[in-house]
Amino acid sequence: MDKRGPLFADEPEDTKIEILKATFEALAEHGYANLTIDRISRHFSKSEGLVFYHYDGKDDVLLDLLDYLLNRIVQVGMPVADDGDPETRLRTLLDQVIPGPDEQEIRDYETVLTELRMQAAQDEAFRACFNQSQDLFRETIREILRDGIESGDFRAVDPELVTDFLVTLVSGFTFERVTTGASRSIRSELDSYIEYRLLADEEAGDSGDA
Repeated sequence: MDKRGPLFADEPEDTKIEILKATFEALAEHGYANLTIDRISRHFSKSEGLVFYHYDGKDDVLLDLLDYLLNRIVQVGMPVADDGDPETRLRTLLDQVIPGPDEQEIRDYETVLTELRMQAAQDEAFRACFNQSQDLFRETIREILRDGIESGDFRAVDPELVTDFLVTLVSGFTFERVTTGASRSIRSELDSYIEYRLLADEEAGDSGDA
């Protein structure tokens, strides 16, 4: 799964991580409504009893899975936004959150997160996990924008408004792709937005030849 690395090792050494991997695969295949511990155990190489030994039930293991996946964004996805000039950092961050149509594991990742996000409407624990991750994503974008404005790479845009726009666009696109199976990409339009809305005039002219 490119430079982000795989979500899980092929054969996790830690039993709980192996359970989370099995849960991820079962959730991607069956969805939340049809997910059961029995279906999780079919993707698990050890006994079903070990799942109950570590977790009280389906929602307990799903909450742990959500925490694992969102922490992965922090540990792997966000640090790439610390390298390079503000334009490079922003484009790299968008590369992490908008996968190509052929990246099946990332598509499964989107599907699983969408299934779990639906639970956040009813469950405060799920909602708290998503809020923490979303706040970090927003702050990462804001920091890149502020640095770009200060360095003169970006125009004097409103960082809050641009952050809201980018987060809403990425979230909406992900939800549409998961729920409709759309295969088109918005990345080219995002690149145009960066070039003609964010980059300072002298930079926009240069980047058009890239």
